[in-house]
Amino acid sequence: MEKDKSASVDARLLSLAEAAERLGVSIWTLRAWVQTGKISSHKLGRRRLVSSEEVARLIDSSHIPASAGISEKMAVA
Repeated sequence: MEKDKSASVDARLLSLAEAAERLGVSIWTLRAWVQTGKISSHKLGRRRLVSSEEVARLIDSSHIPASAGISEKMAVA
C-alpha cells in the first residue's frame, strides 16, 4: 500500500509562536501573513493556531532553486 504524502507530515496544530519559530520569522510577521492570507490559520477560543501541514506548504512554496549560472561560477572558482 502506497503512503499518502500528506500522511508523512505531522498534522498537529501549532501556536503562532511555534509556527513562527519553525518558519524563522517573528510572531508579528506571521500575524501579518495570516491577516493577508499568505498562510491560513484556525481560531480556537482566543488562540490562533496554524497546522504543521500549512507551515510545510509555505516552506515548500518558498523554495528557490539555485541558478545554473551561479553554480557554474562556483565550480570554476
